[in-house]
Amino acid sequence: MKTKITATYLVCIHILLAIIFLKSDFIDRVEHKLGYHQTAEITEHFEEMLRYHKRMDGNVPDNAVIFIGDSITQGLCVTAISSTSVNYGIGGDTTYGVLQRLQNYKSIERASAIVLAIGINDVRRRSNGEILDNYHAIIKQLPKAIPIILSAILPLDEELGYKWQDDWHGLNQGRIKDLNSGIKNLAKTDNRFFFVNASPQLIDSSKNLADEYHDGDGIHLNSRGNSIWIDILRRGLEVANKKMSLDKSSD
Repeated sequence: MKTKITATYLVCIHILLAIIFLKSDFIDRVEHKLGYHQTAEITEHFEEMLRYHKRMDGNVPDNAVIFIGDSITQGLCVTAISSTSVNYGIGGDTTYGVLQRLQNYKSIERASAIVLAIGINDVRRRSNGEILDNYHAIIKQLPKAIPIILSAILPLDEELGYKWQDDWHGLNQGRIKDLNSGIKNLAKTDNRFFFVNASPQLIDSSKNLADEYHDGDGIHLNSRGNSIWIDILRRGLEVANKKMSLDKSSD
């Protein structure tokens, strides 16, 4: 009888532990340590948002501006930048995720411009070199005759990294700065690429994302922060359109 009770108890303990592991980020962390992190990037949220995007895509008007990015983009009022636009931001997304979903957006072939703002979620998963390789691969899938706006990766409030159990100290002037230099250099390789950087207007004296521009988590912009980014993106888009028009007229 005691043996039966003990066996039942052990089974219950194993089930409970399995539930705890599945509901935590334990598996993601193990996969990241073992190098299997790419599969974990395609989350349930990613799949659900992509289903919504697929439903929308066939109804996107011709000559729309298409915004592709992560949660920072997902929270952006893109019609404040261009009245004819669509927001394809997905929270938690990475350059790897963008590569997996681009083929689903047929509206890209009818777009007037594309705004790409992605990479902060890659930082804990891959090197800057790997991120830039993914940027190159993404760009290869985009139309050849329209402007591509490459937004700099925005700064973090490094003091709030503890909320996410990550050490953010040094990221702004380290990896993020270097990565933005790489994206800026990439933009110089083709006259249809345009690099825009809102960071100088979003940081405080410590070069962190200023308190007044994020919603409390040190990553996501609030309305004031988004207003600054919107203005930078709008001006970048205007410059890109003018330059592309001049290039076409001189051909």
